[in-house]
Amino acid sequence: MTTVESKCRITFWAIKKSWPDAFSRFALWYMGWSSLDRRTTLPMLPWLVAEIRRKSEKNESGPAQAREVQLYLSPPLIRCVPANSNNPSVFIFEHKAQFISRFIHNSHDLSYFAYLIRSQPDNPESEMACHVFKACDPNQVPEVISSIRQVSKAALKEESKPRQDSDESFYNSQKFEVLYCGKVTVNHKKAPSTLIDDCIDKFRQHEIERKRLRLLNGQRSSTEAPVEFIMGDDPLSSSLCKVDELEPNLIEEELSEKGNGNLDLTSYSSTGSLLGVFPECILEDSDFGEQHASEPNNVQPSDADKNRTMLFQVGRFEVNLISPDTKSVVLEKNFKEISSCSQGVKQTDHFGFICRDVVESGPAQYVCYVFQCASEYLVDEVMLTLKQAFTTAAALQSSKNQIELCEACPMHDLHKLCERIEGLYPPRAKLTIQKYLSELSDNEQVNIFERVQKMKPASDHEENELVILHLRQLCETKQKSHVHIGEVPQQNASGSTMTSDNSSAGRNKLDALKNKARSSLTSSLENIISRVCVCFFDILVCICCFADHMDGRELLPLSPRALNQDQNPQVSPLTPEQGFGGEKGRRSPADYRALWKKAIHQQILLIRMEKENQRLEASRDELHIRKMKLDYQEVCQCSKEVQALWDRKLSSPCRTKVQWDKEEIHGAVCQGVPKSRRGEVWLLLSQQYRLHHRLPQRQQPPETPYQDLLKQLTAQQHAILVDLGRTFPTHQYFSTQLGAGQLSLYNLLKAYSLLDTEVGYCQGISFVAGLLLLHMSEEQAFDTLKFLMYDLGIRRQYRPDMISLQIQMYQLSRLLHDYHRNLYTHLEEHEICPSLYAAPWFLTLFASQFQLGFVARIFDLLFVQGTEVIFKVALCLLSSHEGEILECDGFESIVDYLKSTIPTLTHSQMEETITKATEMDISKQLHAYEVEYHVLQDELSDAPPPSEDSDRLDKLEKANAQLKKQNMDLLEELQAARLKIQTLEGSMESFLSRESKMKHLIRSLEQEKASYQKTIERMHSSLPSDTMAEVEMTQLKSSTNRKAKETACKKP
Repeated sequence: MTTVESKCRITFWAIKKSWPDAFSRFALWYMGWSSLDRRTTLPMLPWLVAEIRRKSEKNESGPAQAREVQLYLSPPLIRCVPANSNNPSVFIFEHKAQFISRFIHNSHDLSYFAYLIRSQPDNPESEMACHVFKACDPNQVPEVISSIRQVSKAALKEESKPRQDSDESFYNSQKFEVLYCGKVTVNHKKAPSTLIDDCIDKFRQHEIERKRLRLLNGQRSSTEAPVEFIMGDDPLSSSLCKVDELEPNLIEEELSEKGNGNLDLTSYSSTGSLLGVFPECILEDSDFGEQHASEPNNVQPSDADKNRTMLFQVGRFEVNLISPDTKSVVLEKNFKEISSCSQGVKQTDHFGFICRDVVESGPAQYVCYVFQCASEYLVDEVMLTLKQAFTTAAALQSSKNQIELCEACPMHDLHKLCERIEGLYPPRAKLTIQKYLSELSDNEQVNIFERVQKMKPASDHEENELVILHLRQLCETKQKSHVHIGEVPQQNASGSTMTSDNSSAGRNKLDALKNKARSSLTSSLENIISRVCVCFFDILVCICCFADHMDGRELLPLSPRALNQDQNPQVSPLTPEQGFGGEKGRRSPADYRALWKKAIHQQILLIRMEKENQRLEASRDELHIRKMKLDYQEVCQCSKEVQALWDRKLSSPCRTKVQWDKEEIHGAVCQGVPKSRRGEVWLLLSQQYRLHHRLPQRQQPPETPYQDLLKQLTAQQHAILVDLGRTFPTHQYFSTQLGAGQLSLYNLLKAYSLLDTEVGYCQGISFVAGLLLLHMSEEQAFDTLKFLMYDLGIRRQYRPDMISLQIQMYQLSRLLHDYHRNLYTHLEEHEICPSLYAAPWFLTLFASQFQLGFVARIFDLLFVQGTEVIFKVALCLLSSHEGEILECDGFESIVDYLKSTIPTLTHSQMEETITKATEMDISKQLHAYEVEYHVLQDELSDAPPPSEDSDRLDKLEKANAQLKKQNMDLLEELQAARLKIQTLEGSMESFLSRESKMKHLIRSLEQEKASYQKTIERMHSSLPSDTMAEVEMTQLKSSTNRKAKETACKKP
């Protein structure tokens, strides 16, 4: 039954995210809603909308109660609130916008529209509801629909944001590194247990034969090989071989053997898709003799000289094979195409699966793809994963709400009727409907006719709507008791089946089989005709290609239009007299030769233009990727003078052979490094470092080429694949799962894990390698990573024992103790050791937590000063936040500040930190602390082992604690004594300098006094005697008066 609500006036409030504080208001009529049957299809929806509209307009459901409401659109909710209510919590209906599945815009009346939404979104078996609206102005309908879609998209975008807890989408897919061995064609979809072993034997025989032929002829392949080569399209092999890499002698062989049938040549054109293929030689073994039905028939091994390592991805419903070399998917197979999987019996590290391979020319065949893993354990894991994936996919497929329909279902007949009358004029649609009604029983026809006439339709369109309404009700009723084709009819209580239903089911089944046979025959005839046309067109093309061997009158290629001259008399055939350009008169062979020559030159020009376009497109893509890589804020931007300085240094011809001055290089790096040329600068700095510091021969890395390492399988594949999604997850270059960035990073980490077997792979190396990949190519990044690991010695901290990391943590603790005593004491009081917060700084070189521009500047200094820079930057970061850390009064608050707040540096703070780090020198202290650590470790190792007695152990622990405390006290006293000695020495030096100054002053004063006395004596000798007496009396009186005044002042 259909439930329809009465119409009501409704008001839309749409919040537009593009313009804040802007609202759109739409006045609409709400016509009502209706629930949908699960079998309702798209052609039926317009008739359902018309039914809701008609019932609402004619008030068939009762008295209409129109009221104005407000519909608020705010992600993610759509809420309908009465207009006269000021409380938005009181609403008529509410649902999420992202659950709207479809909009319907009525073509007969443009003012009506509707949308479908599931009543219970979490339950796939719940019914759909159709809400119908009418706009006052038809032009408002697109705006209303667009506003609702905008809210829905915003809600979906919010839901699609990645969550922090989903580091790796291994729930949906698991990945394994495999080595592609080749593929074979089998006759059956089920293979024997020895198929994989037989395929491996054939591959090895082919490889031995190819090596033998190469040694005989001195070439990659021999033109006199005793095997038959066939050109084919293999997506896996295409990723290993390019068109321009095909051997010239092979192409010559193709041209020479085209007519003898020994070679089947296919097109060299690419399909243009991601799974595009290039032709490659496939070995077809002809020495099988009597074979098993599932034994390998057509064997196609892969090229051993190419990189055949792939990533085997097992998804929820498909299997993908991804090439890290070409950064593309080379094979994609759905689970329903895979018939079986098997593991080798003797070759336990090999496995394969048989799948259906559709060939353009000819029927589908079964192909077995064979792969190799690094170990038998990985093959077991792959087989288990495939088994679980198949089981899960089958369960998910069966749990889906599948709508059971057959050719005889009443709802299916109604669907086909609605398809036929869709878009027809009402009179023609009425005729089609009457033809359908004639196939019903007499009672059903009379019932529908009486109901329609009772409602008195005013037009053919309204009559059609009423007829479809009653037909839908009739079909829904009949569908409930319908028995599908192939099902057993249910029995009633007496145990007898309903004969009428059984006969109708048999009749319907017969009709369905007849329709199926008719459609199958039609499609078969169409395929035959199309195949004949294609073959005939190929014959015409061949005639055109070999026209130069024919008579002059037959040189012209046939045209498809010439074939239809009998059917179309107005089209006259092209004659030799008319020629190509419409000129009259016969052309000579020289003219045709000139025309063919011109066409060939034009084709060559087109090929050259296409290559140039491809080159320009590749250059544009490269620039886009480079821009994507360098998408970070630079710290300490370079001036034009510094950029010119680096340009001169990078263009120097002897930069890799002549040692430059260290101070000059250090000064240039401190001034800044241009971001666009940072990768080149790092390579230059690494070369200069190697010129100044030559590693001993036993400490140098193996000289294995990067490409050779990529062809091998690594046992560290699982750890590397897990960390791919965790390395720079917010950076655009690495954010795409198994994109170009992640695949390049996988190649780099895999190659190093194979090169350095002692270290292998350790968490943290991925961030170092990722930062290198942002500034240079894979091979350059690999060479630079070797420089960091071996020449600078960073690999020591990634060793399994982690002793180097422990030494670094001790050194950082001692630096805090000597330079920032209050901060050290505060951290020790809360039992926060450097390994809690500084271990990621050292293992990832600050790349996992800090901004890329800041980390790039640290790398600039790292290439010049070595690992000492890490301690400098860590010490500067802690010292600049010392006050804030001291204010934190708990373990959690301190650790949270160290891990969350410190990495969020401002641009000025980053520049200040880099500047302080360049001016600091702690190399002597670091060396002393390292020696101190080793001494302490030796003392601990020489100490006797602890007794088993618990009391003695407690006493020793207490004594150890007291000794540590005494040691720390003595260290503090020693530090205080040193400071006091330095203070006293400074004071003594100041006193000595003051004393020397005073002596010099006294000496000068004495000289001045002596000169004054001599002057007075000369004056006495030059004055008369009476004048001297008057002077003496005057001096005596003045002294007497002065004494009297002093005595008077002393009295009260």
